[in-house]
Amino acid sequence: MNDVKMTFTEHLAELRVRLVKGLIAIAVFAVIGYIFRAQILYIIKKPLGNTVPLHAFDLFEPFVASLRIAGYTGLFFGLPFLVYQIMMFCLPALKPKEKKVIVVGLICGIFLLYGGIIFSYMFILPLLIPQLSGFFTTGVEQTFSLKMYIDKIFRFIIAFGLGFQLPIILVILVRVGIVSVQSLRKNRKYMIIGIFATSAILTPPDVISQCLLALPLLILYEASIWVSAFLERGRQTT
Repeated sequence: MNDVKMTFTEHLAELRVRLVKGLIAIAVFAVIGYIFRAQILYIIKKPLGNTVPLHAFDLFEPFVASLRIAGYTGLFFGLPFLVYQIMMFCLPALKPKEKKVIVVGLICGIFLLYGGIIFSYMFILPLLIPQLSGFFTTGVEQTFSLKMYIDKIFRFIIAFGLGFQLPIILVILVRVGIVSVQSLRKNRKYMIIGIFATSAILTPPDVISQCLLALPLLILYEASIWVSAFLERGRQTT
């Protein structure tokens, strides 16, 4: 904001206005998601195969599934606007160098968020779904619930989007001095355990999904160490 001093009450009022703006953005995208729910369902159903039917097992399931598509769509596209409003509220209290780190981190985080979502949708799901559905080739006829399939797909790609935030978090922690590159290297084995544990929480309860999320995160962890070391060397030479 400006250099004008604001009272505590004025700060709360500004925060409320910014939160309302962010929530309105989420609501607008949720409405758009509801309007185009059929097209969105067609897109998220592609990894399964559009010839495979989804079944609704009660009268209200199609309506509930439509609301979930709307809600997930609102979060997908509206959340960056909410984060932007929160960032604009916090920036005036930061130093110029801290502002630069936060802004760059936010921009990179948004790219990594959608990069993780696109990566999981285009490469991981087409690999994962045939593996999960192929455990029993005879004697088992699979039936896919509309609501359950929507939940599983969205939660899976959200897990990838959130997991891909790891490099941003680590680089920011190194930049502000909370952790060091040496500590990241020294505690690599504990981080590997933590990544697999986090993958088990974020993904559906099967080993394949967990490994498919954990392996990219391990690569991103190593990339974070390399980037942090590069930035640290650049800061020492200046």
